Amino acid sequence: MKRFVRNAVVAAGFVSATLASNVALAVQEIEGNDSIGAAQQLTIVNGGAEVTGSIGATTTSVAVSPDVDFYSFEGSAGDLVTVDINGGMKDGGPTNPIRSVDTVIALFDENGTMLYLNDDADDVDAGSIATNDSRIVNAVLPANGRYTVGVSSFPRSFGDGGTLTTATVDPRVGNGSYTLTVNGVNPPPPPPPVVENPPPSDTPPDNGGTTPGPVAGGAQQINIDIRPRHPGVSKIWANTDGKIVVALLSSSSFNAMKVDRTSITFGAEGNEASLIRCHSEGILVNRDRRKDLVCLFDVKKASFDVGDLEGVVKGTVEGKPFEGHAPVKVYAYGKKRKHQHDNDRWDRDDRRDRHADRR
Repeated sequence: MKRFVRNAVVAAGFVSATLASNVALAVQEIEGNDSIGAAQQLTIVNGGAEVTGSIGATTTSVAVSPDVDFYSFEGSAGDLVTVDINGGMKDGGPTNPIRSVDTVIALFDENGTMLYLNDDADDVDAGSIATNDSRIVNAVLPANGRYTVGVSSFPRSFGDGGTLTTATVDPRVGNGSYTLTVNGVNPPPPPPPVVENPPPSDTPPDNGGTTPGPVAGGAQQINIDIRPRHPGVSKIWANTDGKIVVALLSSSSFNAMKVDRTSITFGAEGNEASLIRCHSEGILVNRDRRKDLVCLFDVKKASFDVGDLEGVVKGTVEGKPFEGHAPVKVYAYGKKRKHQHDNDRWDRDDRRDRHADRR
């Protein structure tokens, strides 16, 4: 855990980034937003929103207090969203009366399931002087709907439902002001008006075909589930002789059952040749009545290291590239693996399917 400030950029970077911003002027936090159910609704303008808020006291003349903030927005399936904290850590040293806050942020879906979590950013960006300002980059939204961002301070991290892991507030960097920006959002279109006795349509029914979906970098973005049906962020033990299950989830714009299985790669970068095999038949992983492709991968060949934050799947479907991202938590070798039974269950299902194929 990086508990201390690493100075890096000057204030001029923040000024230029602010002038170049294409989102609306920052709105102010409305107090009382201390749960997912009471989250402050953000209005998306030009794909983004910005809000200035604070965790507890903003000056050293006032004692720290437990606080947490939640903000919600409407997003669309396939959106690549960046959630960024700026200005949490302040320059000026211990004599500065303005408090610095070491933020922790999380992104939740409309059911309160935590999709992404970050304490320290990978690097210092414009608007920050330290990696203690949290940042989530290229979070893939799995469906149209309401999403919520939680803002807390170390060591008060998040769990599902917006619960906090501890009540402890760090007296040095547990309170302070911050600026939160959310970018890459496309609000879903409003539902069509209800029409009584609509005329018949010649459009074929949606069966999970391969109509091109949102693309980034030339590849269609898809949804994946690492260690399917297990709640929370998926756990991976780095450099071990094990297997990990990943489901490629079909949608209205992606048919996982038409994927070229020889093209599938998975790992920390997405280019790792770690595929062992895929199930011969589709499985209804997320129970949306579309068959999903479930595959087994070699953990060691996937090349995960402690500190990696997501797993990436790449491949082609009918000659077109696709790419999927999902959050992971990577542990060092030697920690007890608590969930090997999940992979064992998928292994048993796969052996049963292959035996049926031979018959």
